[in-house]
Amino acid sequence: MDRKKLISQIQELDEQLAVEFSLLKLDARERRAAIRRVSPLWWVAGSAVAGLILGKLAAGHGGPMAVARQGMNIFRFASLVMPGMAIAASPTVEDTL
Repeated sequence: MDRKKLISQIQELDEQLAVEFSLLKLDARERRAAIRRVSPLWWVAGSAVAGLILGKLAAGHGGPMAVARQGMNIFRFASLVMPGMAIAASPTVEDTL
């Protein structure tokens, strides 16, 4: 292949990678904003409920901190599995006005 052609292909791939990277950064910012909109009390309550459901509240299993950690793991997993949760937490048009 011609050297100029290879250079142009590399530049195209570099531009494509830059666009995809910026989209990933935008997605990460949107996820962080959605998480910040949720009250910390909801996170604590949700973590406790999730921990109770999993049966991690027993005294021999690490106590309240284990409950919170396990619950947060469930929320993190759920947001990855169910992207609709992130959409539901995103602001509507009325919220942005």
